[in-house]
Amino acid sequence: MIWNLSQGSVMVVLGLFLMVPMTSLSEEVVEKLVSNADTKPINLAVDGKSGVWEQFEHLFESVTEQLSNHQQMYINNPVAYHEFLSSTVIELWDSSSTTRALIGKAHYSNLTKEQRLTLVENVDQTLIRYAFEGLESYGDQEFKVDDVIVNEEQGMGWVQVLMESPVLPDINLDILIKRISLDTWRAVDIRVKGVTYVAIKKRKYREILEEQGFSALIDNLKNKNIEYFDAICAATDTSKELGKAPC
Repeated sequence: MIWNLSQGSVMVVLGLFLMVPMTSLSEEVVEKLVSNADTKPINLAVDGKSGVWEQFEHLFESVTEQLSNHQQMYINNPVAYHEFLSSTVIELWDSSSTTRALIGKAHYSNLTKEQRLTLVENVDQTLIRYAFEGLESYGDQEFKVDDVIVNEEQGMGWVQVLMESPVLPDINLDILIKRISLDTWRAVDIRVKGVTYVAIKKRKYREILEEQGFSALIDNLKNKNIEYFDAICAATDTSKELGKAPC
């Protein structure tokens, strides 16, 4: 599967972007953008493009610097890595919209407010786990913004990120973005080689929800996350960090 290509770096980036619930976008917008993943918006606006470029360029410069220089420290200290993830991407992703797209509008509408919050929280933890799973396999890749394509009229676009590797062929990652206010853009999905995260994962989410129910979906996500984070926290010296996420 395409996500196995340079898995460590791809999963690090995926986790970096898919972790924090922000102001919700409509599920119709996310589904429309995902379904049109191979269609690039037109009508570039210089000001809009430069603003998005600057925002994401700063992020990826920080990601490259931190992972290149502090990878082992973060492996040894999961609390520090969690803090880095939170401080880096907290304002750049709308995971509430991602959650809605994963299970579909009809299913999401049928959930209570409490159920929605619970599901988003567990999706967040799953996506944070991806960043942790990829960390140990990271191999000095550099992340650079290669292009930004925005459609000011539609308020959508892509941030193309070039992942340069010292040992593997370069890979382009596309971050799907949506404007939520005049100068504010948020990521809503990630695409690698034409395949988006939501497109890959939504079938599994919906199958569990439809065949086994809401509680089964929550248990499926929660158990995997608890098992993983309990293991990495037990394997590192977190005695002074007890009670801090993810330990």
